Amino acid sequence: MNSDKLNEDNRLDLIIEAVLYCKRVKKMGMPSSSYSKALREPIYFLWERRKGGNKYDLAEYRSKKSIGVSRGKNLLVRDHSIPFSYIQNMLLELREVNKISVRNILEQNLCACIITREEDRVLSSKGLGKKMPKNWDGKDKMARYKFVNIVFEKNHSY
Repeated sequence: MNSDKLNEDNRLDLIIEAVLYCKRVKKMGMPSSSYSKALREPIYFLWERRKGGNKYDLAEYRSKKSIGVSRGKNLLVRDHSIPFSYIQNMLLELREVNKISVRNILEQNLCACIITREEDRVLSSKGLGKKMPKNWDGKDKMARYKFVNIVFEKNHSY
């Protein structure tokens, strides 16, 4: 079945299958590197790209510094405001894996942003390339960016 023809329930069913698979593999003692992509890919293609379009247009926010920067010169980075490893852990820690619990995690925590390559370097230099700040409240999706003073606006393509 073509992913363009899937409704939200079908998409969630497939993501749930990926979550359950990853939970089984994790329980067997395998490292996250052995199953992370099995969850990342379905979420990206079935959830994040469900509206169609390219990764830049589908990002919910973009940094002020990224506005007007050319896409083709490797100057822009598509980044999850909450690193994917956190989303993955939230999903794998669910006691009940169902459409409501999975949808809630995705809707509340999954947020793609466009930043400049330089802003990405700043995040990494502060230890926030793939981590949230130590004092993160568990709710503010933009906490990493605020910590390093990256200012955002809604992406007009979103």
